[in-house]
Amino acid sequence: MLRRRIARLFLSATAYACVAVALSACRHTPADQAIRDTIAKMQAAGDKQDVSGVMKPVAEDFAGRGDDEINLDRKQLQQFLVLLRMQNGGEVHARLGSITVNLQGTERATADFTMLVTGGSGLIPKDGQMEQVRTGWRLDHGDWKLISADWTAQDTGNR
Repeated sequence: MLRRRIARLFLSATAYACVAVALSACRHTPADQAIRDTIAKMQAAGDKQDVSGVMKPVAEDFAGRGDDEINLDRKQLQQFLVLLRMQNGGEVHARLGSITVNLQGTERATADFTMLVTGGSGLIPKDGQMEQVRTGWRLDHGDWKLISADWTAQDTGNR
């Protein structure tokens, strides 16, 4: 009798564990959505002028390249963001268009989007600057890290 109770308890616990594992697998965020969520967090941090929040998912080996011959590593990107914040008094904002994520296996991806940067003076035109952006991502210990960004200014016809 005691053995049957122990066996039933064991089977119940095993069944519960299997259901819990199955449910947690269902709640796992797909890679493309995880990248979109990370980009949204970076944008929100940028709107708050939180440079460390923007930089959190940026990989140590980050490389950024602009069409204006600007090349930035991680440290230079952080310095550029600090300079923007100081120069523009917290008035720089970015609005993103739809994000297209292309997975390359299970640990690499690209994400493409347009970005309208507004509120600047000096480095950013006061009426805004539209950029076409391609970002590269790598899965690193369960987190998606930004490893590259290439941007090209788009002619909006307003100038």
